Amino acid sequence: MNDGSLEFCLPSGDAALLARVRGIAPTIRAGSSRGRARCDVPAETLYFFPTGDAECSARHGALEDAAWDQVCRIAALPEVREIVPTWYE
Repeated sequence: MNDGSLEFCLPSGDAALLARVRGIAPTIRAGSSRGRARCDVPAETLYFFPTGDAECSARHGALEDAAWDQVCRIAALPEVREIVPTWYE
């Protein structure tokens, strides 16, 4: 189960890194808070990886293999401390 995305932090202002991550997952979007990933704002920016119908087997279901590949490639970057699910309360 998920609320539609996964979260992770990237160093703010690193255009080359952001371009690399967008090359892996072009649909990521930036947030403006610390998020569940606990980004160190303003040194870090929160990003959301979508987990919608295109990425999952069903609504709120398991990730498809292609989406897992993207998540794993992002997780392998040394700048990414952790990836956590988004839970809206």
